[in-house]
Amino acid sequence: MTKYLQNKIAGSRITLPVACLYSFVVWLASGVIQEKWWLQLSCFAFTTYLMAILNSKNSLIRVYSSLISVFFMVFTCCNCLLFPSIREAVSILFLVLCYFILFSSYQDKTATGLTLYGFAALGAATMSNVHLLYYVPLFWLFMRYNLLSLSWRTWMASVLGLLLPYWFVASWYIYNNELQVLLEHFQPLVTFGPIADFSCLSPGQMALLFMIAVLGIIGTFHFLHKSYLDSIRVRLFYFIFLWTNLLTATFLTLQPQHYDLLIRVMMVNTAPLVAHFFALTATRITNIVFYATLVSIISLTVYHLWSTSLPF
Repeated sequence: MTKYLQNKIAGSRITLPVACLYSFVVWLASGVIQEKWWLQLSCFAFTTYLMAILNSKNSLIRVYSSLISVFFMVFTCCNCLLFPSIREAVSILFLVLCYFILFSSYQDKTATGLTLYGFAALGAATMSNVHLLYYVPLFWLFMRYNLLSLSWRTWMASVLGLLLPYWFVASWYIYNNELQVLLEHFQPLVTFGPIADFSCLSPGQMALLFMIAVLGIIGTFHFLHKSYLDSIRVRLFYFIFLWTNLLTATFLTLQPQHYDLLIRVMMVNTAPLVAHFFALTATRITNIVFYATLVSIISLTVYHLWSTSLPF
């Protein structure tokens, strides 16, 4: 079989180190030292690490490839305007941690501990960004149909885990007689902006959204067409990424003002799909798509660095 550039990069052991170096250079060029975005950079690094071990532990790609974590990194670096946001960075870190823990509960209806910890991570993510609470019913469906771990005991564990971060925070606010502050945390759940009003997004944000949406669609169709080659376990995990991506795209279409959070969620769930596509295909057309993707990623990165008028 002919090995194209996409296959050489997908299977190379230096791809991840090169992507790490590329990402670090972009963070430096965006002003991480001057702005002291050390906490944001740490969240980005830990999230990337979790994406890498999520891949290796669950064998999400049936050949050796580090593309899942690589695509998460380069997607994030496409828009340096996302870097300053600590709330969204923390939310995504805990969301990926939730994936990592819950995937370990596969086919175990007695995994109350893992379920508790997984939903505690999701609860911590909602503490940083309350809109992630909309994903909770979807995760219960995942427990039933994808993780095959739902029972009354694990469902109760999920509820307790979700509430766990709020118990600690509520105790602090009650102690300081500021419980109203915690109640106001949930107000955005019933506050909606104009539907499908994309005028709040810049051309660069729209370009990034378009690229990730197109790659997500390509990766989804490839997975649906070739999923029979993967194990049942991996297929069920990929459907989690697929359905979460679809729900997130729907949310983003309806309420674009939440772009900073939702585009990150799409990055996390698109990365496995597009990595699966590029790692497991080897045709002239897919190689052209790979070249186009590289050019798009580099162009968007340079554009956002330039548009922020930062030295690079």
